[in-house]
Amino acid sequence: MSDQQKKPARKTPGPEQARASLAGYLADRPQLATFARDMLRAFEEFEADDARARLAAAGAARKEWKKYEPHVPELILDARDAGASGAEIAADLGMNPSYVFRILREKGRYSYRLDVFDDPDIGPGWQAEENGDGSTDVDDKGAFADPAALVEEIRQGCLGERRAHLRARVLLWKGPDLGPDDAAAYVREWPSSHTTEQ
Repeated sequence: MSDQQKKPARKTPGPEQARASLAGYLADRPQLATFARDMLRAFEEFEADDARARLAAAGAARKEWKKYEPHVPELILDARDAGASGAEIAADLGMNPSYVFRILREKGRYSYRLDVFDDPDIGPGWQAEENGDGSTDVDDKGAFADPAALVEEIRQGCLGERRAHLRARVLLWKGPDLGPDDAAAYVREWPSSHTTEQ
């Protein structure tokens, strides 16, 4: 007879039997049982801490992204002006290319200057108060979609309620750079309704 025929086949213990065996083993060794419980607790705490750390990291990344999110259209337009393709921009931002191409189609860059007239704090006549740039909706031809609303928003943002009574004008140029006054694409004055569009 071969060795295999002489030895009875060993049965693999089932889960219940294995747990009972382990419990019996640990019952005879209280220090080992305490150590095992401590290790299990430490592992569970590590898992919980690790999950909280991942959650905190995700929350921090989301908060950081929220700072950039309102400026994403401007970043996309700037990247295009610097020579990047829509596909490259989408890859760099980790965004869907269709979103990037929609921004490139529907948004345009603008620059503005807000002037005030006879402001006692600045001086007589028209004086530059503030300038800046941003992005806004454009129509199919690349013209500002709603320049009147845009300049009103700029005026209110710059002057606020306290200085809203001042005579003011906003000049808009296409692109991120200010140009000469006569090259402005849109000009509006307050309190008069003087508006020019080029």
